[in-house]
Amino acid sequence: MRDTVPVNSIVPEVPAGRAAQLATAGGCTTAKVKVAGTVSLRDDARRVEAVAVALGPGGRVRVDANGAWDVDTAVKALTELDAAARAGGGAGLEYVEQPCRTVEELAELRRRTRVLIAADESVRLPGDADAVMRAGAADILVLKVAPMGGVAACLRVVERYDVPIVVSSAMESSVGLAAGVALARAVPELPFACGLGTGALLATDTVRETIVPRGGVIGPVTLDVIA
Repeated sequence: MRDTVPVNSIVPEVPAGRAAQLATAGGCTTAKVKVAGTVSLRDDARRVEAVAVALGPGGRVRVDANGAWDVDTAVKALTELDAAARAGGGAGLEYVEQPCRTVEELAELRRRTRVLIAADESVRLPGDADAVMRAGAADILVLKVAPMGGVAACLRVVERYDVPIVVSSAMESSVGLAAGVALARAVPELPFACGLGTGALLATDTVRETIVPRGGVIGPVTLDVIA
């Protein structure tokens, strides 16, 4: 369906100045900011605002809480983080990835916030997506090829539901990333940047040239596997 796949940068729990540098790594115009870790919500908000400033008015900022919040905490946090993204000159949060742990919590939160919710850890096996969609728990599904059982298994989920898909990595080597790129190139609609830029986090790899975004995208890949 497409030759290249837009990819987001990754901003971990780092000071705001460093966050701004990481936000545009690889030429990305979308950044995923990790939140709800060991620092305060105020520090998370500073990081989100710094990332929004670095990306500029056309940039997109999303946050990932890895299921750390309960519903009430998520409502408060998303209000502050959305405001921080706007204070940085952006259009607010693009979406929040896995704000709460359970499907039931995601469904309740979705009724209480205007920020779009993406289910990540809640979609690990092919049948998980069915439970998420039945509960009305997500606006977006994050699909990871390896835990889902392959590209074909992911495409069956795509065919069942009229919902935006984000293809992400499970911290594989470039061999696994190549499968994610194949899925992202095959999905009929891809309105959001994908989380396939994790090759930049690898100390070593199973191929000679690690798959990393250039100009904010990953194109068709050829793997030179190390024997």
